[in-house]
Amino acid sequence: MFTLKYKISTKLKGHTYLTVLKFILFFYLMFLSSCAHYECDPTYRGPKNRDADMLKYYGYPEREIEAKIEKVYESKKYIIERIEFLSSLNFFGTDSVKIDYYMQKKEGKFPVVLVMPLSSHIDFTAKGFARKFVSNGINCAILHDRDFDLEDTRSAEEVENYFSQTVLDARQALDYLVERQEVDKDELGCIGFSLGGIKASLISGVDERIKFSVIGLAGGSIADITINSKNKGMREYVQEMWEIGIDSETIYDELSNKVATDPLELGGYIDARNVLMYIASFDQVIPRQCCEKLRQTIGGPETVYFFTGHYGSFLYLPYAEMKSLSFFKRKFGLE
Repeated sequence: MFTLKYKISTKLKGHTYLTVLKFILFFYLMFLSSCAHYECDPTYRGPKNRDADMLKYYGYPEREIEAKIEKVYESKKYIIERIEFLSSLNFFGTDSVKIDYYMQKKEGKFPVVLVMPLSSHIDFTAKGFARKFVSNGINCAILHDRDFDLEDTRSAEEVENYFSQTVLDARQALDYLVERQEVDKDELGCIGFSLGGIKASLISGVDERIKFSVIGLAGGSIADITINSKNKGMREYVQEMWEIGIDSETIYDELSNKVATDPLELGGYIDARNVLMYIASFDQVIPRQCCEKLRQTIGGPETVYFFTGHYGSFLYLPYAEMKSLSFFKRKFGLE
């Protein structure tokens, strides 16, 4: 009797498990289909020209890069190298420029996508995109952030230094990459989500070598995001400012006046025809209105809207990987 009950129970559990699995799969497929896609604005007339003053602001002393290279992983198709070299100029911190470079083992010249991670740590999304791309003919370079959290900044000047250093590090990473024999220097892209998306918009705006960009869950201005974001760390940052007598209006004015390295300041230099954006319709971390402002500043690029909030949108990652890969392959002429 015990054995019979056990078999029946197991069968019921298996049936229930299969039903639940089918329900989850059905829900997920329905979820992925619940997004809206818009092509680039057909009236778009092209980006602004980068002026000498802007390029001078993000300039740095040229020099021969002496990089330390360490192989950290090898598979049948690709190798991951940790590349590190001293920055020629430090606005923020004293760390070296660090790159995790995913390169194919076969010979030839390949496009490269610069991957901007979510935070100071190399997260699973950056690694996931890099593995996906390198397995499909596109080398990737994940740029490490400076070892510092943005929420720990204590002045508008520090915020500006943080973002301008990000641009500086990315440009030096490109300097290094284009000298490698396997890199097609005319086929460079950039991708990032959330804070990484903000950084991707900044480097894409400054450096003309970035031809194609995927900018996800990003917006501007930095002042608007800081004041209106529901992100816990950002809310705590604003609360700390209140506690020492600095009100929201003062925070907003300081950031607006002193943070020049802002997506809304640089987005107009990006060619909207070569951009794919992702926006979460109910985003409160990077508020939806801030994302729309960036989209408008760039010029109405191709955009996919996720019908979810900021964190919920990461359920779309498998779709975003495939869509972004298809975008880059089409732009790089690999299809």
